[in-house]
Amino acid sequence: MSTENPEITPTPSSPKSAGELLRTFSGIFLILLGVIFLLDFYFKTGWLTLILLPIPGVLLYAGGWRGQRFGLVITGSLLGGLGLAISLALSQALNFSIEQRIGAGLLAFGLSWGLITLASLRMTARTAWWALIPGAALAGTGLTFLFSSLKLVDFILYIGFLLGLAFLGWGLGERLFGLIIPGCLLSSIGPGVYLAWSSQTPENPLARTGIMLVAFALGWVLITVCSRRVTHQFVWWPLIPGGVLAMVGWGLYIGGNPSNAAAFIGNTGSLAMILFGVYLLLMRRGIQR
Repeated sequence: MSTENPEITPTPSSPKSAGELLRTFSGIFLILLGVIFLLDFYFKTGWLTLILLPIPGVLLYAGGWRGQRFGLVITGSLLGGLGLAISLALSQALNFSIEQRIGAGLLAFGLSWGLITLASLRMTARTAWWALIPGAALAGTGLTFLFSSLKLVDFILYIGFLLGLAFLGWGLGERLFGLIIPGCLLSSIGPGVYLAWSSQTPENPLARTGIMLVAFALGWVLITVCSRRVTHQFVWWPLIPGGVLAMVGWGLYIGGNPSNAAAFIGNTGSLAMILFGVYLLLMRRGIQR
């Protein structure tokens, strides 16, 4: 009785392991390291070596994207953003003040959080909207350092507005009404406080408070406009606190600056009509359910 040796099937080639990816990108990094050191040695720029800081993060991000490993994408994005932030803050090549260089670095680091959300749209079943929150806070702080005189109202404007957009984008993307509400309110509070209290003119405090309350009221109107993203009909109750705030704000503005009251009321009413007009256009294009 003859016995046959069992056939040995060849194992299929497996995808690149983490060790192979690490060796590949370590080699690329060393090559770039040598090239940049040589260039800086001959040209003596003093800033060229700072380019090295974000390169490891960029390589990790590329490796994670190529291998569909979202954990590497997160690590690479944050590491690259942090490296770019440090290089921008330390670079003398930019004709910026130290505050502006810090702002550029914070803005770059904030945008790296946004890259996590963008990558998750293609790589994961659930979008990483959470990354927009720290990204918006960092980017808002960076914009404040870049484009303002670093007053409190400047921080409130940029950080509040961008945080509002982040919550609003998260809420609209996931159809979560509980996130749409703070998104709309924060988007209006930041500009409202800035418009009311940033001016250097000695305007009446009543008029300033009125401007702030009316801007806050527009945020409640925006909640009603955005509610159709979540429900099949408008949610009308936000117009109650919005209407109360608008009436109080108009009253305070009239008391503080009666000569410009008619123009102010007309302009804010026009903004409310613009919000509903934008909604009607979006609804016609099929964005709503």
